[in-house]
Amino acid sequence: MHKTIIAAVLTSVLIPGYAVALEDIHTGTVIVGSGVSGLTTAILLKEHKQNVLVLEKMPFMGGTTNLAAQYFVSVGTKDQVANGKELSVPDYIQRTAKTGRNSEMLPRTAQRMFDSQKSIDWLNSLGAGLTRPVSDYQMGISDGSSLGVRLMKILSARAKELSIPVKMNSKVLDLIIRDGRAVGIVVENGKEKYKVFADNVVLATGNFNQNQKLISKYAPQWRGLPTTTAVSSTGDGLILAEKYGVNIKNAGEVGLNPSIHSQGGKNVSMSAARLEGGIMVNLKGDRFCNDYWPDYTKMAQAMLEQPEGKSFVIIDGKSMKASKRLQSFLKSGYFVEAQTIPELAQKIGIPPENLEKTIKRYAVGELTYDSGTPHGVWSGRRAAEHILSK
Repeated sequence: MHKTIIAAVLTSVLIPGYAVALEDIHTGTVIVGSGVSGLTTAILLKEHKQNVLVLEKMPFMGGTTNLAAQYFVSVGTKDQVANGKELSVPDYIQRTAKTGRNSEMLPRTAQRMFDSQKSIDWLNSLGAGLTRPVSDYQMGISDGSSLGVRLMKILSARAKELSIPVKMNSKVLDLIIRDGRAVGIVVENGKEKYKVFADNVVLATGNFNQNQKLISKYAPQWRGLPTTTAVSSTGDGLILAEKYGVNIKNAGEVGLNPSIHSQGGKNVSMSAARLEGGIMVNLKGDRFCNDYWPDYTKMAQAMLEQPEGKSFVIIDGKSMKASKRLQSFLKSGYFVEAQTIPELAQKIGIPPENLEKTIKRYAVGELTYDSGTPHGVWSGRRAAEHILSK
C-alpha cells in the first residue's frame, strides 16, 4: 500500500482622469469596504430597518476576506467542547499575552472570544458550515473549504436578499468633517465624483500590507517581504485617519504568515497544510519549530533564520484529502509529490536520511516543542451595535 508524501516550498514572509460631479447621496450609514467587517455591519443594520450604503473601490467584493484560509478564531464553542478541544477565554488570553504582541488589544480580544458561539451561530444560520473543531481556538468549514470564500458567498447572498446597495469601483477620496465629526465622504467612480452624506461613517478598509510606504513607517522590520494580502490593501482608512489626527494605535502590529508559497510572482497562504497536520523542515531536513505555534510571527522569524530563509511543509495523502483548499493548490502545481520519504527528499533537494529520521521521530511523538497562540464578523457586530444603541 503506497502512501503519498507531499511537500510545498515556503518563504517567510496609477493614471489620473478628469472628474465630473454626480448627484450627492444621503443615507443613514455609509460603509467603506465590502469585506467581512463591512458586510456584517451592513447586514445587521439593514435587519434593523436602517438605511445603509456600502462602497467598494474594487470591481468585486471581499478584499482580503476572499483570501482568508482555513479557520475562524473562537474558543469554548459547543463543537469544540464536544470534541475535547475546550479552552476557556481567560486561558486563551493568558496564552496570547505570552506572545507579547497586541497587549493593548487583550480586553477587546477577550470580548471577541466571549462572543465566539454567538458569532459562529450567526454565520451558520446563513450557511457557513463552521462545525469543524480544528483546535481549541479554531473552527473550520466542515468540508475543509477556504473560510474566506465561504464567508463572502453567504454574506454577499444575504446582502443581496436584503437589497443592500453596494457600489463597486467607488474609491473614497476624503472625509467630510463638520464640528469635529465625520458627516460624509467624497467618492470617485471612474471620472465621476460625488459626495455621500450620512449619520454614521464606518471605515472597514482593511490593512496596508500592499503599501510599502506605510510598512516602512509603522513596521519597517518587515519591509520588502511578500504578502498574501489582497492588492486593494493599501491602507486607505489609515491614510484618512492620519490626515485628521485620529489616535492611531498598534499599527505596527503586523503579523507574519509563516506559510507563504511564492511562484510566478503569486503568493498564497499554505497554512492549511500545517492545519491538517503537516510539519515544517528546513533545507537540512530538520524540524526547527512547533509547526502550529499560535504565534505565527515568531514562527516566521524562526523560519527566516533557517538556511536561505526557506523551509518545506510536509504532509501525507490523508491530509491532502481532508482539505479542498490543498487539493486546489495541488492542481495548481504548488506541491511536489512522491511515494516514499527518500524519493520526496531527493526531489526537493534535502538529505534523505535526515528527512526520514525527522519524520519517524515526529510520528512516534519524540520530537516536540513548547508552544508558548477573520475577526471581521465580531468587528462588524460591534459597529452595528454601536450605531443601533444611539
